[in-house]
Amino acid sequence: MALENIKEQDHIVKYLKSILRKDRIPPMLLLSGRKGTGRFLAATMFAKALNCANSIGDCCDKCKSCVAIEHNVHPNVVVIGRDVDVVHIKDIRNMINASFVPVNNRYRANIIDNSDKSTPEAFNSMLKYLEEPPERTVNILIAEMAELLPETIRSRAVELKFRPISAAFIKETVKKTGLSDEDAEIVSKMANGSMEKIKLFSSKDFLKKRKIFIEYLLKFFLDEVIVSKLLDEWNNFSSNNSSMNNAKEFFDILSTLLQDIFFVSVLHDTEHITNVDALGFIADKFAFVDRSKLHKMYDVVLEKKQALLTNAIQQYILLDGLFKIKEVIK
Repeated sequence: MALENIKEQDHIVKYLKSILRKDRIPPMLLLSGRKGTGRFLAATMFAKALNCANSIGDCCDKCKSCVAIEHNVHPNVVVIGRDVDVVHIKDIRNMINASFVPVNNRYRANIIDNSDKSTPEAFNSMLKYLEEPPERTVNILIAEMAELLPETIRSRAVELKFRPISAAFIKETVKKTGLSDEDAEIVSKMANGSMEKIKLFSSKDFLKKRKIFIEYLLKFFLDEVIVSKLLDEWNNFSSNNSSMNNAKEFFDILSTLLQDIFFVSVLHDTEHITNVDALGFIADKFAFVDRSKLHKMYDVVLEKKQALLTNAIQQYILLDGLFKIKEVIK
């Protein structure tokens, strides 16, 4: 059945089936974990199961109710916060104003995606609503960093923690797109337990440009590439990939590369590196590294990733971070 579409999260599927079968639905669920692990899919399938016309304890994914929910036009299901950077108070108010007794004597489901990105005002409005939710209503909060939710909200929810997707599952999935075993291995490592960008990562053009960019980054660490040239190569790499075109993605790649250098050169561990196609270069050029410099560079990256959570200009943070790393290298 449809809940089985939630892959690699058997503990969550088992729990959802159990409460559906017993019709003991908690007023609030918190689906936490990294993006690309099935959180939104689980929320949608659960909402379908609560309103399905043909199935009890799951959903058929074929009836009018399931199809309506899939296309976001079912009166019992409201979705807010999807694909946004911030959830505002107006979003919560719109959700509350749409609240009414669910049709067909079924369940109303409010799905709040990116709930951890809510403004303080939105959190306050959310809390007031969640304190006394209407009957036969379940509020489903989705959060990548559940610790950012106020404890007054988090404590009211049943939290379901989504595990990272295994590299083996990701590898087998992307191999079905026609990628070679070697490229599929690279993608499975890059994915870091998430299916979010599998389609992008599986593009041969993406993999080719990424490999070139990784080489420039490694040469940057060797003080063989200047900041402006590195940024030119980043722009070339990310220009056609809107989901990659931001400072966070840059620092994510940079941090995994620093970790790989540490694994190979300090720990002599080649099993757990992310950029497996750069192993030869790292082993050859970074056989001996200054461990203190690696730590200092990594600290800069962590500092700048934290700075990105503010409203500061991304380009400024990126430039400042690169120049600070360059100072450490020299």
